[in-house]
Amino acid sequence: MLDEESKKARKSAIRYLVYRDRSRSEIVQHLKEKGFSGNSTDETIAFLEDNDYINDPRFAMQFGRSRIKNKKVGKLRLERELRDKGLKTSIIDLTLGSLYEEYDERELAMACAKKKFDSSSSSDIEKQRGRLARFLDRKGFHTSLVYQVVTQLVPHVTSNDVDPSPQLTKNQQHKTMTSCDQD
Repeated sequence: MLDEESKKARKSAIRYLVYRDRSRSEIVQHLKEKGFSGNSTDETIAFLEDNDYINDPRFAMQFGRSRIKNKKVGKLRLERELRDKGLKTSIIDLTLGSLYEEYDERELAMACAKKKFDSSSSSDIEKQRGRLARFLDRKGFHTSLVYQVVTQLVPHVTSNDVDPSPQLTKNQQHKTMTSCDQD
């Protein structure tokens, strides 16, 4: 039979799980923050695991799939987020391997980059390249992939591509033409 504190710990943990799946580590942290003893926490965790309320591999897959679909995160960022959830390295490695077989990381990076590039208002190509690269880096894509995507989407500008003559506005063109007519 459970003592009163263990019953409260169990109720608290189940309420915490109602909103979404959680990792074992998140539940332990939640119970500590609520002030439950180590014994009550251990009993609660054992109960939750025995009854499949918490399952770290399942949680990692659900969390990872959600982050990839909704936020289009890269492998590096997802790895960090799973580690922050207190998951074991072995579970993280299996999850990343499985998810990035299911979702092509290059396609994710390209989709993110196109969306960001389409909304960009800067006319300076090098600034666009830099912003796009930093954006993809924050999304957690590997540097080599960031370089490939940025190069494909925003080609480099060379000195041969730049017209050395300044572009005149219509007003400036009109003034030039009228001044020529007066001579």
